[in-house]
Amino acid sequence: MNDWCKILCDFAEQTKYNTLPDSVIKCVKAFITDYFAASIAGYRINSDFNTVLLKLLIEQGGNEQSSVLFSNKKYPVAQAAFMNAIYAHGADMDDGNKKSAGHIGTHVIPSVFALAEHRGCSWGDVIVSIVIGYDFFNRIAGAAQPSLYTKGFHSTGVAGSIACAAACAKLLNLDSQGIYNSVGIAALQSSGLIIIDESAQHCKPINAANAARIGILSALIAEKGIEGPINPLESSKGWFHAYSDEINKDILLNNLGLDFTIEESYIKQYPSCRHTHCCIDAIKDIKESLTKRCFTYQDIESINVFIYPNAIKSAGRIMYPQNSGEAKFSIHYAIAKTLLNGTFSLNDLAPDYGFPVSSVIEKIRLIPDESMENRNAGIRGCHIIVALKNGEQIEKTIPVPKGEGKDFLTWKDLNDKMISCAQGILTKKECTDIIEQCRNINSNNKYKPIEIRTL
Repeated sequence: MNDWCKILCDFAEQTKYNTLPDSVIKCVKAFITDYFAASIAGYRINSDFNTVLLKLLIEQGGNEQSSVLFSNKKYPVAQAAFMNAIYAHGADMDDGNKKSAGHIGTHVIPSVFALAEHRGCSWGDVIVSIVIGYDFFNRIAGAAQPSLYTKGFHSTGVAGSIACAAACAKLLNLDSQGIYNSVGIAALQSSGLIIIDESAQHCKPINAANAARIGILSALIAEKGIEGPINPLESSKGWFHAYSDEINKDILLNNLGLDFTIEESYIKQYPSCRHTHCCIDAIKDIKESLTKRCFTYQDIESINVFIYPNAIKSAGRIMYPQNSGEAKFSIHYAIAKTLLNGTFSLNDLAPDYGFPVSSVIEKIRLIPDESMENRNAGIRGCHIIVALKNGEQIEKTIPVPKGEGKDFLTWKDLNDKMISCAQGILTKKECTDIIEQCRNINSNNKYKPIEIRTL
């Protein structure tokens, strides 16, 4: 039997901060910055769910070990990571990866941060551990897609627990066998259903939060010398068998230690499911063309959206969202609001069913087009044709939404995103201060939480 898990764990042990390319270190700092922006957005948007979870956390009590965002109080390390992951995934503004079809920073970063604060680790330790977490997640979940999703599982949860376990074990400086045990113990606990893209979207962060909590607990158990199962990924009763019908070994192992998958992950611009982003980018450009030619939505006859089937499956079923959670998973709604406003922001998540939004939605038709998705080429986009009543057509193709690959967000983009996410929560200066702290992280310094205080 192949022992892929051992290969991955050997890679984790051998990877050191001083072996990471400068581009990877800079990338980590950008993703840390984005984690804070996404967390502020989650704090702002998913407040009812946040309040309930924090109240339960307070009621449980425990040792004051690690910080929780937006709070002066500390909590037990695993609970702190759990709550911070709740915030980070609350607005769907957090990062992700096309191949793994899930979110990474939302669980890896808060689990590593909480444990680093508790154990007094350096920023260099934190950075290399985050890199390991991203690689474990993207490689394992990516190898299990697309059947992992087809079976109804949310990779953010089911692969996130393993990624956090590997990252936290690395942070604790465990050897390959210790990392292996941590991963195996986490694999036993993996969980998370993708049903939350259909309803109760406000509960979606619990999958990321469980992954963060499980990762920390698994690493701490392994640190005590407890052995995990043998072949936790490859066994006929293991993780891959449970979550996927086919494994892509190339995604799992190719260029391991040479290509770090955090560099192929993306940062979001919009507070909605990533499957909507190519549509938002396309319709923004079309909106500009219409405006320049003095056309409005009233001049549109139809909007045909050629998009990959998985996008329709995830975000094409809800035409008229009933709440902000559903609004994040509606291609129709995102297109309509963007066409009318020129963009799609957190302010647009309060559902608007009235005229003219409903009028635009009625013109939209989603057409499955498999050519708009190619995992090997990194394509996951759409082609939109807007037909005008005068017989003209305006077309736009977006193969890859902005925020990944060659079109990665700049520091200015991150600053703009932070300010947008923090409206009513932080001043512009406070946003800039957070970004500068992230940009100027010194690997030699002891990890210290970056504090966020609300207005």
